[in-house]
Amino acid sequence: MLLCAALSGCGADEPSSAAANPARTTPVQSAADSGQFFAADSVWNQRGDALPVDPASRTLLTQAAKRVGVVDRAGDDAPILERRTVTTGLTVNTRRWTTPIVTGGVATRVRCRQAGCGEAVTSLRIPTGVDPDPRYDGWFTVIEGRKAYDLWRARRERDDTISYQYLRVWDLDGSGTGKPGEPSARGSGLPLFAGLIRSSELDSGTIRHALAISLPGPAQRRYVRPASTTNGNGAEGAVPEGARIRLKPGVRLSASSVNGRSVTRRQQRARDAIVVALRQYGAIVVDRSVVPTLYAQRGIAPDALVGDELRQLTLDDFEVTRLGPVLLDPPATQEAKP
Repeated sequence: MLLCAALSGCGADEPSSAAANPARTTPVQSAADSGQFFAADSVWNQRGDALPVDPASRTLLTQAAKRVGVVDRAGDDAPILERRTVTTGLTVNTRRWTTPIVTGGVATRVRCRQAGCGEAVTSLRIPTGVDPDPRYDGWFTVIEGRKAYDLWRARRERDDTISYQYLRVWDLDGSGTGKPGEPSARGSGLPLFAGLIRSSELDSGTIRHALAISLPGPAQRRYVRPASTTNGNGAEGAVPEGARIRLKPGVRLSASSVNGRSVTRRQQRARDAIVVALRQYGAIVVDRSVVPTLYAQRGIAPDALVGDELRQLTLDDFEVTRLGPVLLDPPATQEAKP
């Protein structure tokens, strides 16, 4: 079975939010944009500002800033792995490599395109004309009642069915985590929709949950709870997926302009809400990406959030909270030492 955690193409590989989506995509769905995901005691809903800092925090983040890429050079018989340090500031994906959340609509047949696709689901209620975007791993989340269905490599077929290569069902009243070794539509085994920044939160100026973040080089093979797998390809001493990082107490954003353009009052309120959440709740490492990346629910209006409002922040502005036991993916007879 092909699993997201095992594939190099899974994850956020293009931080830009500038590309347009195909014509048949969805705006934010209001019913999915309100309310709390998961139980009150879920790791996603627990504050992290009082957690102790991991003694190796600085080293973990320094290593996680080193991205491994494949480079083809003339005259070489094989591609070369190149590791470079990423210094680009924090971005927020708002269109590419992020997840729409849809709810309501008409009963739509869904089917798997391969053997072994996770949980068996044959029909979901999806609004007419709403499609996954197959260009970005086909990430797609459908909410029905208190269940959420994460699809990976989903696409709309000519017969109007939705096909996919992996599906995971989440209980919205549960913990928002899987058991060690359990895969999901995301490389870390965590939900696609967990930690998303939503329009209603930006409008209210308050985010009351941990955010999801991807780093250039999370640790290979190693992860910590709440992750259950990893697609990290960084150094073993890098931040593992599942770790919580938070903004250092003394870090402040300056000015009301970004990349030479003025930030609107609405964008300023959104930026402030995200910064407060990064201090109070922190962000859980869910994937790997070209640059440090947060995720907004796909369809957020550009006048609320463009995606570059936090570029002043780099990984040097963050700290890692104390890691729990480090697990191996694939598992070994004993756990690795942190």
